[in-house]
Amino acid sequence: MEIPVKKNQEYIVEILDNGFEGEGIAKINGYTIFVKNAIKGEQVKILILKTLSSHAFAKIIEITQKSKNRKQPDCQSYNKCGGCNLRHMEYLETLETKKNTVQNLVNKNLKSNIKVKNIVGMENPYFYRNKAIYPVRKK
Repeated sequence: MEIPVKKNQEYIVEILDNGFEGEGIAKINGYTIFVKNAIKGEQVKILILKTLSSHAFAKIIEITQKSKNRKQPDCQSYNKCGGCNLRHMEYLETLETKKNTVQNLVNKNLKSNIKVKNIVGMENPYFYRNKAIYPVRKK
């Protein structure tokens, strides 16, 4: 299959789903593109950063049609840190995204028909992370 996109080129795509890390998933001629910080249902102008034979990675240049589930991240370091990956989504949508991720993995890897239950959310979903990434640099 010929790769239908080129590195450093811009495209307008619809985000069809969200992936395992919360990235948006788009397709051009059946070719998968992972778009950081995009939300299912959005239409975005993207810049292709890297292409592989099976998929590509892109970043958002402009959101042309915003999801109702998009919110302003509540952390000043969100775009630089890397410790969180869904702070740009409404909390209830993050729970649904995580549930769908687990359901997709179950469907893909098991032969039996198991329905994943809703995720139980927290009253106050802030100030807790089970993962920490701290960028360090020399001054």
